[in-house]
Formats: sequence, structure tokens, C-alpha cells
Amino acid sequence: MPGKKRKFDRINFHRHVELDFQAKNYLDCEIENLSLTGMFVLGRFDQHVDEHCLVKLSQKGVSSHIKLLALTHVVRKNDEGMALEFTSMSFDSYMFLQVTLLYEADEPLAIGLELPEECPFVIDNKEITLPVEEKT
Repeated sequence: MPGKKRKFDRINFHRHVELDFQAKNYLDCEIENLSLTGMFVLGRFDQHVDEHCLVKLSQKGVSSHIKLLALTHVVRKNDEGMALEFTSMSFDSYMFLQVTLLYEADEPLAIGLELPEECPFVIDNKEITLPVEEKT
């Protein structure tokens, strides 16, 4: 959208992620970039703008296994992939997201300064699941 300023910086973040839509799962997608409000995932998808998606990102370390589980919706789609915006996640996932952004950023101090006092989406410690779509 012309004139719409991005609220949070994106970082290059080439990791694999699983996308779970109501009717279709994508098991090995590549994230191109990540921000505090969402991600851009490379590939061709059959999904449409406003569809909900459960994002599952996992990172294994030497002594840890961290997971980001978030509910998102499609906000943009083109020939390269689709943009997903976070709508809710657990507090642990939110902390993982913040630490990842700070650790992976070229200029972590700039990212640190933009972390908001209030989260830009719902933090919910209940189990994150896709909403049930009503049949019309």
C-alpha cells in the first residue's frame, strides 16, 4: 500500500517452517524474512488473503529445543510467496521471537529500540489452534 510505513524492521531469516492451514499443510517452507509482526514465506501456495494459518518453527541447539507456535493470517501473496501476520502466540513463543530478532539482526541495537512495551498481537498461553471456519 502506498504511503503505509512499516512499523517494525524485517531481518533476513532463512529457516524452514511448517504451515498448517485448515485444508492443507506445507511441511518444509523457507522463511525469507521475519519481523515482530510476521514473516514472508517463499513458495507457491493455494491459499488466499485472510486465511488463517498455524506456523510451527523449531530450532534445536546443543542443549535446547525452542519452538515458535503462532496463529497467523495471510496478508499478501505474490509469485514469490506470501506474507503472514501474527495474530496470537504464547508468551514463550513471543520471547523466542524477540530473542531471535535481536540475535539475527545486522544492527541489534536498532531492533532492541523498536521492541514495544505492548505486544502488537494477542499473547495467549492457551493452546494455539486454528479457528474453526463456519460452512456457508
